Amino acid sequence: MAEFLKVLSAVVPVFLIAFLGFQLRRINWLTKSADDSLLKVSVNVLLPCLAFHKIYENEALLQPENVWLPPVVGFLSIGLGMVAGWLVRKFATGSTDSKGRTFAISIGVYNFGFVPIPLVDSLFGESAVGVLFVFNVGTLLAMWSLGVMLLHGDLRTAMRKAINVPVVTVVLALVVNATGLHAYIPGLANDTIKMLGLCGIPMSILLIGAMMKDHFAECEFRSSFRVCWVSVALRIGLLPVVMIALARWLPCSIELRQVLLVQAAMPSAIFPILIARLYGGNPVVATQVAIVTTLVSLGTIPLWLRAGAAFVDLDFE
Repeated sequence: MAEFLKVLSAVVPVFLIAFLGFQLRRINWLTKSADDSLLKVSVNVLLPCLAFHKIYENEALLQPENVWLPPVVGFLSIGLGMVAGWLVRKFATGSTDSKGRTFAISIGVYNFGFVPIPLVDSLFGESAVGVLFVFNVGTLLAMWSLGVMLLHGDLRTAMRKAINVPVVTVVLALVVNATGLHAYIPGLANDTIKMLGLCGIPMSILLIGAMMKDHFAECEFRSSFRVCWVSVALRIGLLPVVMIALARWLPCSIELRQVLLVQAAMPSAIFPILIARLYGGNPVVATQVAIVTTLVSLGTIPLWLRAGAAFVDLDFE
């Protein structure tokens, strides 16, 4: 019971902040006009600062297997989810066009950043957070390459999108960590990077809540019941089992096992909504999948984390 309460105490603040973002949008304190600017600042400044701070002097990332294996596993985990969504897209949506392709992407891309980062930090500590950011290099590459190709079919556009500020920051931080250059970074710069990074998670989660409010009214959940229950069955039911099995039997470090456990419990992300808007997909389907899996995950995240930790034989801090 104590372990379950610890997991619950790590999960609940994340969703309370998202709910606050929902309410701030409702009363128009967090306006739609601010979204693009705040999202750019979060993704291109605040979260990269957090990634750099967690990686640049992380001893766990001096192990070669924690540098090359996490991105590979992250890429494959997104690809596996997209394949699962692709196989049932017609059954779920009644379509194989943009609606079905958007469904496949939405099933594949789970919430790999905004929610897992504080959970991993709370449950397993900074070493695992550093590995999580390296893991997310693979998830980002998969999202912007495989995801864009599914909708747009343009390999050049997909690869250009895959090289972005978060990915470059993680690579730079790994180089600094491996070469020992972190010893030469001034304390003032360290403190500044740390302070900026601490802003990244709450800002990003507030934006998630606000965006959920925007799209909630667009979703006809009754008429899209099959989309909803199939997405829950895959993203919250089947795929977590596969990822937890990987966490147990994949020959990898304990930090990567910890990351896989947390990622396994995650709902679908909101990024497919943006991809669908940019590349001719169906944003409503992406919104439906994100909202319904997120709501269901309020109850399932603590259960998956507790059951998965027991199966993989992991302890929480």
